[in-house]
Amino acid sequence: MNARPDLLVLADDLSGAAESAAAFLGRDVAIAIDVADATTGVVPSTAEVRVVDLGTRVMSSADAAAKLNAAVAGLPSSVQVIKKIDSMLRGNIAAEMEVLAATGPVVIAAALPALDRITVNGVLHIDGVPLHLSGRWNMEDAVPPASIGAMLGAAPHVLVGAGVDSSDLVTALDAGIAVCDAATDADLDAVVAAAAALPGVRLVGTSALAAAVARTLPAARVDSGNLEPVPALIVVGTAETVAAEQVRHAVAAGACPVQIDVDDLVNGRANPDTVRSALAGGVAVLTVAGPVDTRLAGSVSRALGELVASVVRGRAIGLVLTGGETARRVVDALGITTLVPITEVHDGAVVSRTEDGSWIATRPGSFGGHDSLISMSNYLRGIDDTSHFLSHSEASA
Repeated sequence: MNARPDLLVLADDLSGAAESAAAFLGRDVAIAIDVADATTGVVPSTAEVRVVDLGTRVMSSADAAAKLNAAVAGLPSSVQVIKKIDSMLRGNIAAEMEVLAATGPVVIAAALPALDRITVNGVLHIDGVPLHLSGRWNMEDAVPPASIGAMLGAAPHVLVGAGVDSSDLVTALDAGIAVCDAATDADLDAVVAAAAALPGVRLVGTSALAAAVARTLPAARVDSGNLEPVPALIVVGTAETVAAEQVRHAVAAGACPVQIDVDDLVNGRANPDTVRSALAGGVAVLTVAGPVDTRLAGSVSRALGELVASVVRGRAIGLVLTGGETARRVVDALGITTLVPITEVHDGAVVSRTEDGSWIATRPGSFGGHDSLISMSNYLRGIDDTSHFLSHSEASA
């Protein structure tokens, strides 16, 4: 039995890993939480598609490069590699591309058409606005790149227009990394089709590129098991403006709000019983109050993960986790190493089953409409109505 997957997706955070895995629902797919050797011994060797959260988004560029290098070193040519990147180009993408370029031809297609994130002349646009003018990096310490080429720095690269074919890619790759424009899923399908003729090619993009690869594969039925309705704890660790609006809608719809002061959180003064009490109504939403120094963001995420783990460990509670770092710290605190994606409630909102049979819904911080947290939580609670939350008695009626 081959210990390595035929298809390997390497993500830089957990919500992105789940988002990519959702592209392969209906196939044998599993999500592995980062280990030293991320390609073996993490998930059952029978899984056809392995998606690994390497956790490189929050690492230094040197550590991210080393982690990715360990994951791809020595991979046989039969393994197709997709490197999932952030749809707003955050993280250590330049360092990761240098690693991949040393192992084979690299094709980047960074568009996510479903959220109107497209690339034109090598520039990522969000809702029609170039990334560096969009204000979407307002919580980052760095300045957003003016283009994908600027992000790559000195790395040789060639821009390729939408509707690429294999000859276009071959010509571009002779000079360096191929950076492909895309505005539609059809454009991404063209990239995947053109790259299929290139041995050892490394595909780099968002979950939309993973979905384009998935569309080339025959469907396979996999038993996903049954979800037993459970109370839901929403954990919001992202600073995205859209998430704050979603929290307001969730509270207005009946979720019990719990705000933990950031100083109490990092200093171990947060009381888990406060959160447990809030779950009595069936759904609670946990947020962190107070400004978070970006230098302490990692400590805050770890403390939040420990708090959530102390609340849900040994209890039948479903989790809704927004933001990749938040999701990762929670699963780390719970000792979870494998997730099996079950369904996608909406774009990027993925429900997965853990090894112990519990349920976790993850979603990137910037995704979803105002009712995102409501619909994700209600799915875990076995409720079809996404307009409001129901009490335990209403849900069981």
